[in-house]
Amino acid sequence: MLCGALLVNAAVNYMTVELKTGDKFSFLLKAKPVITYGGGNMEINDGSTTNYVLNSVKNYHFTESDESGVDNMGADILRIVSIDENTIGVENAQAGAGVTLLTAGGTIVSTTTTDQAGTATITLPSAQGVYVLSVGKQSFKLIRK
Repeated sequence: MLCGALLVNAAVNYMTVELKTGDKFSFLLKAKPVITYGGGNMEINDGSTTNYVLNSVKNYHFTESDESGVDNMGADILRIVSIDENTIGVENAQAGAGVTLLTAGGTIVSTTTTDQAGTATITLPSAQGVYVLSVGKQSFKLIRK
Protein backbone atom coordinates (compact mmCIF):
# COMPACT_ATOMS: atom_id res chain seq x y z
CA MET A 1 0.00 0.00 0.00
CA LEU A 2 2.86 2.37 0.81
CA CYS A 3 4.41 1.76 -2.64
CA GLY A 4 1.11 2.74 -4.30
CA ALA A 5 0.99 5.92 -2.23
CA LEU A 6 4.52 6.82 -3.28
CA LEU A 7 3.67 6.38 -6.95
CA VAL A 8 0.61 8.58 -6.64
CA ASN A 9 2.73 11.38 -5.18
CA ALA A 10 5.53 11.03 -7.75
CA ALA A 11 5.61 13.91 -10.21
CA VAL A 12 5.82 12.86 -13.84
CA ASN A 13 8.11 15.49 -15.37
CA TYR A 14 9.78 13.79 -18.34
CA MET A 15 9.08 11.56 -21.30
CA THR A 16 12.13 9.40 -21.95
CA VAL A 17 12.80 7.68 -25.28
CA GLU A 18 15.10 4.66 -24.97
CA LEU A 19 16.72 3.44 -28.18
CA LYS A 20 17.77 -0.15 -28.83
CA THR A 21 21.38 1.09 -28.71
CA GLY A 22 20.86 1.95 -25.02
CA ASP A 23 20.88 5.71 -25.58
CA LYS A 24 18.19 7.61 -23.69
CA PHE A 25 16.73 11.02 -24.49
CA SER A 26 14.42 12.82 -22.05
CA PHE A 27 11.95 15.56 -22.95
CA LEU A 28 10.60 17.95 -20.34
CA LEU A 29 6.81 17.64 -20.25
CA LYS A 30 6.50 21.24 -19.07
CA ALA A 31 7.66 22.19 -22.59
CA LYS A 32 4.50 20.42 -23.88
CA PRO A 33 6.14 18.27 -26.56
CA VAL A 34 3.93 17.22 -29.46
CA ILE A 35 4.42 13.61 -30.56
CA THR A 36 3.37 12.48 -34.03
CA TYR A 37 3.81 9.19 -35.88
CA GLY A 38 4.04 8.58 -39.61
CA GLY A 39 6.12 6.85 -42.24
CA GLY A 40 7.74 4.59 -39.65
CA ASN A 41 8.99 7.57 -37.61
CA MET A 42 8.18 9.14 -34.28
CA GLU A 43 8.60 12.92 -34.25
CA ILE A 44 8.82 14.92 -31.03
CA ASN A 45 8.46 18.68 -31.29
CA ASP A 46 9.15 20.70 -28.15
CA GLY A 47 10.26 23.90 -29.84
CA SER A 48 12.76 21.99 -31.93
CA THR A 49 12.02 18.78 -33.77
CA THR A 50 13.58 15.39 -33.05
CA ASN A 51 12.90 12.33 -35.21
CA TYR A 52 13.34 8.65 -34.34
CA VAL A 53 12.91 5.67 -36.64
CA LEU A 54 10.30 3.57 -34.83
CA ASN A 55 12.12 0.27 -35.26
CA SER A 56 15.15 1.78 -33.45
CA VAL A 57 13.05 2.71 -30.37
CA LYS A 58 13.13 0.13 -27.57
CA ASN A 59 10.49 1.96 -25.51
CA TYR A 60 9.38 5.30 -24.24
CA HIS A 61 8.01 6.04 -20.81
CA PHE A 62 7.18 8.83 -18.39
CA THR A 63 9.43 9.48 -15.41
CA GLU A 64 9.98 11.79 -12.49
CA SER A 65 13.57 12.59 -13.46
CA ASP A 66 15.69 13.06 -16.58
CA GLU A 67 17.16 9.68 -17.58
CA SER A 68 19.27 10.94 -20.48
CA GLY A 69 22.42 11.25 -18.37
CA VAL A 70 22.84 14.85 -19.50
CA ASP A 71 22.88 17.48 -16.79
CA ASN A 72 19.94 19.85 -16.99
CA MET A 73 20.91 23.32 -18.04
CA GLY A 74 19.85 25.90 -15.53
CA ALA A 75 17.56 28.75 -16.41
CA ASP A 76 20.49 31.15 -16.19
CA ILE A 77 22.58 29.47 -18.91
CA LEU A 78 22.54 31.10 -22.33
CA ARG A 79 21.33 28.68 -25.00
CA ILE A 80 21.59 28.80 -28.78
CA VAL A 81 19.02 26.47 -30.37
CA SER A 82 18.26 25.41 -33.92
CA ILE A 83 14.64 26.26 -34.74
CA ASP A 84 14.77 25.02 -38.32
CA GLU A 85 17.32 24.81 -41.15
CA ASN A 86 17.32 28.58 -41.60
CA THR A 87 16.65 29.98 -38.13
CA ILE A 88 18.42 29.88 -34.78
CA GLY A 89 17.08 31.02 -31.45
CA VAL A 90 18.69 32.61 -28.44
CA GLU A 91 17.28 31.70 -25.02
CA ASN A 92 18.04 32.84 -21.46
CA ALA A 93 19.99 35.92 -22.50
CA GLN A 94 19.71 39.19 -20.63
CA ALA A 95 16.65 41.21 -21.68
CA GLY A 96 17.61 43.83 -24.25
CA ALA A 97 20.97 42.18 -25.06
CA GLY A 98 22.39 42.85 -28.49
CA VAL A 99 22.46 39.87 -30.85
CA THR A 100 24.67 40.15 -33.94
CA LEU A 101 25.49 37.64 -36.66
CA LEU A 102 28.73 38.35 -38.54
CA THR A 103 30.70 36.67 -41.29
CA ALA A 104 34.10 35.27 -40.34
CA GLY A 105 35.52 38.39 -42.02
CA GLY A 106 33.60 40.67 -39.64
CA THR A 107 30.79 41.87 -41.94
CA ILE A 108 27.48 42.24 -40.08
CA VAL A 109 24.83 39.94 -41.55
CA SER A 110 22.01 40.54 -39.07
CA THR A 111 21.39 42.31 -35.79
CA THR A 112 18.57 42.35 -33.24
CA THR A 113 17.98 42.57 -29.48
CA THR A 114 16.48 40.08 -27.08
CA ASP A 115 12.96 40.57 -25.78
CA GLN A 116 11.92 40.87 -22.11
CA ALA A 117 12.16 37.06 -21.74
CA GLY A 118 15.74 37.09 -23.08
CA THR A 119 14.86 35.41 -26.38
CA ALA A 120 15.55 36.35 -29.99
CA THR A 121 15.58 34.67 -33.40
CA ILE A 122 18.08 35.13 -36.20
CA THR A 123 17.65 34.02 -39.80
CA LEU A 124 20.81 32.44 -41.15
CA PRO A 125 22.14 33.46 -44.57
CA SER A 126 21.75 30.85 -47.30
CA ALA A 127 25.48 30.89 -48.12
CA GLN A 128 27.64 28.16 -46.61
CA GLY A 129 30.42 29.35 -44.38
CA VAL A 130 31.63 30.22 -40.91
CA TYR A 131 29.72 32.86 -38.95
CA VAL A 132 30.10 34.44 -35.53
CA LEU A 133 27.05 34.97 -33.32
CA SER A 134 27.53 37.53 -30.57
CA VAL A 135 25.02 37.70 -27.73
CA GLY A 136 25.85 40.41 -25.26
CA LYS A 137 29.50 39.79 -24.29
CA GLN A 138 29.57 36.14 -25.48
CA SER A 139 30.41 34.91 -28.99
CA PHE A 140 29.82 31.58 -30.72
CA LYS A 141 31.15 30.11 -33.96
CA LEU A 142 28.46 28.79 -36.32
CA ILE A 143 29.15 26.66 -39.38
CA ARG A 144 26.55 26.70 -42.15
CA LYS A 145 26.90 23.55 -44.28
